[in-house]
Parts: sequence; structure tokens; C-alpha cells
Amino acid sequence: MSYNINLKVGNDTGNSEHDILINGYQICQPNVIAKAKKKPNLEELNQNIFIEKLEDNLIIDLISNNDDVATGTYYCGKSALNSREMVRSIEVGVYNNKAESEIVFINTLAQIAGYAVKQAHKEGKLEEEVKVNVDMTGALPINQYTKIIANSFADRFLKEVHTLQVATPEKKVKVDIKFDFIKILQEGITTTFSLDVAKDDLFKVYNEKVKNKENKFKEVYSEILNRRYFEDQERHILHIAIGEGTTEYPITIGKKFDPNFIEGSNNGVGHAIDDSLVAFKKQFNLQNFTRQQFSDVIRDNGHKYHQSALEELEPNLEEQAREILLNAKREISKANNEVDVVLVYGGGSILMRQALESKLERVCEQTKIKLLYLEEKDAVTIECKGLYQFTNSDIFAFLKEKSKQTELANA
Repeated sequence: MSYNINLKVGNDTGNSEHDILINGYQICQPNVIAKAKKKPNLEELNQNIFIEKLEDNLIIDLISNNDDVATGTYYCGKSALNSREMVRSIEVGVYNNKAESEIVFINTLAQIAGYAVKQAHKEGKLEEEVKVNVDMTGALPINQYTKIIANSFADRFLKEVHTLQVATPEKKVKVDIKFDFIKILQEGITTTFSLDVAKDDLFKVYNEKVKNKENKFKEVYSEILNRRYFEDQERHILHIAIGEGTTEYPITIGKKFDPNFIEGSNNGVGHAIDDSLVAFKKQFNLQNFTRQQFSDVIRDNGHKYHQSALEELEPNLEEQAREILLNAKREISKANNEVDVVLVYGGGSILMRQALESKLERVCEQTKIKLLYLEEKDAVTIECKGLYQFTNSDIFAFLKEKSKQTELANA
């Protein structure tokens, strides 16, 4: 017998963080892997505690039929950073190709397999083989996206059943993953699906500025926002989705994207960190320090290197913010200022906020555009939530059925 589970997935594969939403369960992990040189020893660990946080302890054996992905044992996410093995992360800049990335491919399979094992454990079914059927929506940076590349990316997952073994202290659990249908979209665009189900807390900070009588940006914070505001299918939103290596600037009208405004640029926090990392590592003799570990130091006010890392990073952040601002102004001008809201989010927007927000406020005040700069807890996950909502939408169901009909016609 086998344990069978059907999964709906929204898969946001950022350069730094992998945010994946599986059947309503949010997972946020560093988007890194490490190939094991020797067999991990888990025997002394508690099975229940280990599986309860399996996404943090994820070690998989992958049997690969892909030429660009080697069969082997991999630590994934936090497990890779803690493994003391050589960590592989996604490059930023011109060599970043997510559609062909082994890291994106392995971590996607690993997190799906890990979730399925957790569910099987909850139901007391770990003695059985785990079989998973998946519907998934993913995204590629706008400046990498073409229909051909998107289909090729999806085909890496669709063309075969993927076999993994997920390590636990008591046994390795075999997992077979079959993808039923995948849709790959441009990064940023599906965020509008997330706004449909957004809670009032998403708009709390913005609305507090509206109520503040001393607020000097009256055009920017001009009226109370909530999800009903975004139900108007004529709302023009300029997205500024800031990642590690890329920033996307699509304009959406309701839930449709304007094909004249799908620009992206090679700007982001990862570039600023890369420009800071060499000097920082040299200062403290840190030979194997990764971009993700540097980000952790920046976010940890109590870390002994926090202030030094900030001082190294700030001038490089300001340069990246300057370029992002110029690109945003260019898109607003190109749209003849016909934008209702500038929406800023993405993992890179958190560190970028001090260097960018006040400058955007001045631009938006002058052009009479609202600025919704999301708080940290929402900035990282809103795109993932949008991808997940798309997977559960009528549009996805229609595209899936259309794909099946096409397959039958070509059979």
C-alpha cells in the first residue's frame, strides 16, 4: 500500500530565500543546498521532534535523470547552512538562470517531499511509500521570462515522476512526486491575487499614516486602503518587487498585466551584499561566509558583527536604491503618471527601505500616487501567497483542463 496526497503549491524561488506555500502551510527557507560528502548520522535524534520541523532538518537522497542535476545526498535550506559542507547558492547578476538552476529544482522537490512526509507521519503512515500529486504555480524574473523558457522550466518537473528519499532518524522515507500541471508566470504579477484575500493588518501602517494629521505626504497617504479597494479591476498598480538579484516593475490593471510594462532590472540586495562581502570577510577572516549568513547578521541587531556589516553594506545599498528609483520613475513617466498605487515588496525591500522609501514618497507626492511599502512580515510572503491563490483559482483550473484536452488531441 502507499500513502497518497494531493498538493496545491505556490512556489516563489528567490535568489536568497525560498518561499513555498503547500496546502496552506507557509515554508520560508534559505535557497541553498549542500551536497553531502558522507552519510549524515541522525540516529541519536528524536524522531517526532525532527519531523515536526522537517523543513529545517531537510536531507534528501535524489535519484536524478536530469543531466544538469547529479544524483546524490543533499542538505537543503537551513540544513545546508548548518551542515559544514560547501554551500551552493544562486548567483546574482547575468549568470542567474532560475529556469536551469539545480538549486531551484532540488529545493522545490525537497520541500514538497518533506511536507508530504510530515503529513504521512501525522497520520501514522510512514511505513508506506509516499506518493504525491502536485499542482503548482511558479515564477521567473521578467527579464528572463519567455513562453519557451517558462515551458522548459515547467517541463523539468512535468516530464517524469521524481523519486526522493527523505532522511529521518529512524528511516529513510521513499517519496514519488508527480506534477499534474504547472503554470509559470512573470514574477510580481500574481501578487494581485494575494491582495484579494489580504487582511486589514496588511494595510495597518499605511492607514496609520493616512490618519496622522501631521503627515506631510497628503497625496501619498490620501485614503484608507483595504482589500475592497483592490477589487476594482481598473486599479493601475506599479509593482516594485525587490529581490536579491533582480527587481521587477510590472504594471497590472486589476488582475491583468499591461504587456507594455513588464520591465525588470539586475538590481537588488544581493548585488549590494556581494559588493560588501569581500571586505567584510577579510576584516574578520571569515573564509566560508555566505551571502545568506551575511543577511542573517544584518537582520540580527544583537550579533557581534551587526554594526560592522551595516557600515560595509549601507553605501552599496544606497547605490542599488538609486538605480531602482530611477527605473521606477522611468516606468511612471512612461505611463504618463496613470498609476493609482506603487506597491513595494520582496525580500530585498526590507533592507532597502531606509535608502528607498523616503525618495519614493517624494516622487509619489509629486505625481499624486499612493505608496504602499509593505512591512517585513508581508513583504517576503505576499508573492508566494499570490502564486498559491493562483493555483487555487478558476483560471488555473481552466488552463489545466485546456492542457489536458490538448494532450488528448495530440495523443
